[in-house]
Amino acid sequence: MISMLTMLLYLGLILEHRTKIQAGHLPRPIIWAEPGSMIAIYTSVTIWCQGSWEAQKYHLYKEGNVDPWDIQLPLETRNKAKFNIRYMTTTYADTYKCYYESAAGFSEHSDAMELVMTGAYTNPSLSVWPSSDVISGVSIAFKCSSSMGFGRFILIQDGKDSFPWTLDSQRHDNQSFHATFVLDTVTPNHNGTFRCYGSFRNEPHLWSKSSDPLILMVSETKNQSPTHTEDGLTTYQKILTGVLVSFLLLLLLLLLLILIRYRYSCKKKANDSVKNTHSEDNGELDSWSPSDKDPHGIVYAQVKPSRLRKDTTSWRPKETQVVTYAQFCSRTQEYDNH
Repeated sequence: MISMLTMLLYLGLILEHRTKIQAGHLPRPIIWAEPGSMIAIYTSVTIWCQGSWEAQKYHLYKEGNVDPWDIQLPLETRNKAKFNIRYMTTTYADTYKCYYESAAGFSEHSDAMELVMTGAYTNPSLSVWPSSDVISGVSIAFKCSSSMGFGRFILIQDGKDSFPWTLDSQRHDNQSFHATFVLDTVTPNHNGTFRCYGSFRNEPHLWSKSSDPLILMVSETKNQSPTHTEDGLTTYQKILTGVLVSFLLLLLLLLLLILIRYRYSCKKKANDSVKNTHSEDNGELDSWSPSDKDPHGIVYAQVKPSRLRKDTTSWRPKETQVVTYAQFCSRTQEYDNH
């Protein structure tokens, strides 16, 4: 048995060496899959191999097999052939290469193509920190996690087959299995829908169902939804603004009360001053009548000085005159006719 395997390996090396020698001038073929290299379980897929116009047959190989997995004649265009898989199952999930043969010999093998089947296990969950709406230049982290013991997780961006990112899973303190994908500097080129899958190390071509889609929005400006930190800062600013406005309103009210009290005090003082002025202007004359017993009918009078103001309605000092008033009282002596 061992000798048989050794002989097959030797023949394979000779054949590969002869192929390289004979196909020195033949173009290297290209391999791809439609609708893509990630195919959901039980859906159809077509593998294409494109080579030269000189091609007569196209061979499709699965990794690890000695014999071709399938052989197809070229289409009418003769520079390519297709290999149909009607229902995708675990049997077809593998690594593929193709080559072609012509009258000049065999071509080189194409690059390897990984054909993956999705939907083999339950889907993991996907989240992003700090937010799915960020500005350009910040760092974000995708976290893919599952309760299943996946050996690795794969992060995919829709529409960008060149973006698959695979990381080994981690587990701490009996928590769920997870992997963290860090993007140090995001740009608007990262805008799009992201999904993650889980797989086991011994079956790398069998993936779980897709996680729920996560849409990432990267903007050049700062017009984005606030994060939890920004929400807290905004709330604090609103509270501080409210306190300051309340303080200013109370201060204005206090100043208004002081002004009203001051004006009332000034008005009261002015009224008192006017009253005093009227009292001084109205000079009084003290007079009395002589007693009836005064036989001589002498006139008595008491004179008081008074100031006459020209204008009593103005607050400014005005020119004054001193006027003396006198009131006389006469009494005629009565004689007894008897």
